[in-house]
Amino acid sequence: MATLDDFVDEINHEILEYSESVKKELEQKLDETATLILEYVIANTPRSGRKGAMADEFIKTDIGEGHTKTIVIHAKEKGRLVHLIEFGFQHKNGKYVAARPFMRPAFDYFTPKMLDDIRRIIRGN
Repeated sequence: MATLDDFVDEINHEILEYSESVKKELEQKLDETATLILEYVIANTPRSGRKGAMADEFIKTDIGEGHTKTIVIHAKEKGRLVHLIEFGFQHKNGKYVAARPFMRPAFDYFTPKMLDDIRRIIRGN
């Protein structure tokens, strides 16, 4: 005969399975979105035509795991120049170099869909 403790244990087991499957799906969705953003950034980074273009420098780095997982997309060596191209700057000779955004549009395009997918995953749809 099943007891109340057995019932509670079964509910706890189901909740644990559900939370593990949701966590796995969320990590997968985060990785997929980060890969899409990285591909977009690489494809849309302005190229100078010289060897060692900044677009070839971008990588994604995972920090943490589970619900604290963060993925950072950055340039390995030329990260100190990204904001200048993204937002524009005034050259030392006085000429203004116009902004050529390539990172923010990637986040603006892919993040809303990722958030909708996360909501769908959590709801179980």
